[in-house]
Amino acid sequence: MTTETAELLSKLTAALENDALPLLGRMYEVQAARELEMQESIEAPVQSFQPVATDVLYSQEAGENPDERKYAESGSERAMPFIGQILQHIPGESIVIERILNLAEDLYLADHAFVHAQGVKPLSACLPVLPMTFSLEVMAEVAACLVPGLGLIGLEDIKATRWIELADTDKLAVRITAGQTRLDPARQIYRIEAAIYTVGQTMPAISASLLFASHYRLDLTVGFTQFAGVKQLTAEQVYQERHMFHGPRLQCLVGEILLGDHGAAGELITRSSGNLFRSVLKPQLLLDPALLDGVGQLVGIWAMERRQRSAFPIGFKKLELYQPTPPAGTRVPVRIEITRDEVKTFHADIEIQDGAGAVWMRIHDWGMFKFRWAQKLLDFRRLPTQYLVSDPVTLPSLAPATICRILSSSKLTGFDAGLLARYFLHMDEFPTFTGKAGVPQRQQQWLLGRIAAKDAVRAWIAARKHTEEMLHPASFAIENDERGQPVVKRLEALEPIPPKISIAHCEDRAIAIAQSGPVGVDIERISARNPGFLETITSEAERVLFSEQINMGDPADKMEEWITRLWCAKEVVGKLMGIGVDVPQHFEATAIAIDGTIQIRPQGSDRPVFVNTSRDNDFIIAHAITRARIA
Repeated sequence: MTTETAELLSKLTAALENDALPLLGRMYEVQAARELEMQESIEAPVQSFQPVATDVLYSQEAGENPDERKYAESGSERAMPFIGQILQHIPGESIVIERILNLAEDLYLADHAFVHAQGVKPLSACLPVLPMTFSLEVMAEVAACLVPGLGLIGLEDIKATRWIELADTDKLAVRITAGQTRLDPARQIYRIEAAIYTVGQTMPAISASLLFASHYRLDLTVGFTQFAGVKQLTAEQVYQERHMFHGPRLQCLVGEILLGDHGAAGELITRSSGNLFRSVLKPQLLLDPALLDGVGQLVGIWAMERRQRSAFPIGFKKLELYQPTPPAGTRVPVRIEITRDEVKTFHADIEIQDGAGAVWMRIHDWGMFKFRWAQKLLDFRRLPTQYLVSDPVTLPSLAPATICRILSSSKLTGFDAGLLARYFLHMDEFPTFTGKAGVPQRQQQWLLGRIAAKDAVRAWIAARKHTEEMLHPASFAIENDERGQPVVKRLEALEPIPPKISIAHCEDRAIAIAQSGPVGVDIERISARNPGFLETITSEAERVLFSEQINMGDPADKMEEWITRLWCAKEVVGKLMGIGVDVPQHFEATAIAIDGTIQIRPQGSDRPVFVNTSRDNDFIIAHAITRARIA
C-alpha cells in the first residue's frame, strides 16, 4: 500500500468515526475547522451572493450580432455566468430566462464532448453536452434571482431526462424557468422549482427543486460500510488512459482512487473557475459544477471497474451544502457508498469534506444508468487511434499484406448508432449517413460497411508504417467513384497511395478488404432460392460444369451452399473489375474445385479470375486474390 493510499484511508476512517461531522460554516468567513468550534450554533448566516437586482442581471449591447449578450462585465465579482436574457419576470414569484450556450463562450463544453476527435473534427461535430452538474448551476442561478440576499443550501429531486447537446451547431438556446416559490415558515427555507428546456421541447431536459435560506441546515445523514475487496487506481491513470472522456477543466480527481465492493473513495481538487468562460473571468458560481462532475466521474469509474459497465447520471434525491466552496487548489476527500445496484441503474450516497476536517456537502441517492457495451467499443471510445471495432477475418490464400475485417450489428448492442457514426465518419460522409435515416436497415448496413472498411484501411496503413498508432477513422473518407466502387479519399497528406478496398453487406453484417491492388469481396447467407435461380445466373455450359463438379444428389442445403458460392464468385469479379454484375452470364465459371475455388472468365477477356469461396457458419465469403487458371 502506498503512503498516499494509507493517508487517504486514515482520513476516511477518522471521518467515519467523527460524530461531530458535519460542521456548518459561514460563507466567505470561516476558514478553518477550529473556527467552527467557536460558533454558538452550527447554523450560521450565509451570503451566497450579493443581492441581485433585475436591472443588472444582464445587459444587451449593440454589436454585429444582437443575439450575443454580455452577461456581465469581464472580471466582475457579481457575474453569474448563466443569467441571459429575461423573457418574463414577476419579482419573488417566477422568472423565465433564455441563455445561449455558445462554444466560443462556454469553454467547459470543449471538455465534455462525447466524441474524441481533436484536430480531426470541429468541436460542434464531436457532440459537446452540457454536464448535468452545470445544469444544476444554471437552475440555481436563475432561481436565485427570485430570492436575492439568500443563499443556496441544497437541491432536491433532480431528474435528468435527456442530454442538452450542441449537435452540429456552435450555439444552442435553452429556456430556464423558475417559480412556484414556497416558503416553509417553520424552517425559513424557500423552495423554488426550476427546469431547463431545449428548443422545440415541451418537457424539460432536467428539473430540480432549489433550496434557499439565510442559514445552512443539517437534515441529511448518510452511512458508510467498511471497505472490502479494494482495488486501486490513480487519477493520472484514469485520465491518461481516457477511462473518463473529460478534458482538463473537468479533471478534478487527484491521487489514489480506492474502489471497494460497495463503494469508492478518493480526493478531488477545487479548480479555479476563471477558465470556464471566455468573457467572465471571475464567475460567481453558487455550486462548484466542475468538482461535482468529478464526483460523477468517480461513481462512473466504480461502475466500469467493479461492474464492467459504462454509466451516466440521471439525477439524485437530495444535496445539502454546509459551507462555501473551499479555495482553488484545495484537495477534498470524497466517499461513495453504493446503496442500490439494480439491473439497469445503481444509486449512491456521497459525502465530500472540505480538506480541513469538516464536511462540505452530502448527496443522497445519486442515480446512474448502466450501459452494457462490448469491451472493443469501450476501448475504441477511449482511444480511437489505438483500437479497432471490427473483427479480423482469416481467409484461405489471403496475402499477408491484405487486411480483411468483418462486423455484425450484434457487436454494437446498446451503443447509439448516431454516436458511433460521429466517431467513424468524415465530415463529408455524415450527410450520407443522416440521409439514409428513412430506411434504418439500409443506414445500419451502410454504417457497418464503412466501419469495417475504415478499420481495414487503418490497420493496413499502420502495418505499412510499422506503428501501433493508427489514423483516426474520421480523418479520411470513403466515397464511391463514377462506377459506384468505394475508394479512399481525403487521405493524400497522410498516405500518398491509399489502399484499394472492397465492401460487402448482408443482413446484419458487413465485410471489407484493403490491399495495395484491386480487390473484390462478397458475403451472402446460404438460403433456399427459387428453382429457376441457377438458370438465371448461369449459362448452359456453366450448368453442365456445375452438374459435373457438384453432386446433384447432395442434400438441398449442400446445393444451396454451392449455388451461393457461385453467385458470390461472380459478384466478386464484378467488384474486382469495377463493372458490377448487371448480366451474370457475362461472368462465366470455367472451373470449380471442391475446396471452394472457382475460376471465372469475364466476357471479352481471356484472363480468368481466381476466386476463393469459404463457408463461415451460415454465410459464404468470397474474395478475389489473383488472376490465374485452376490447375
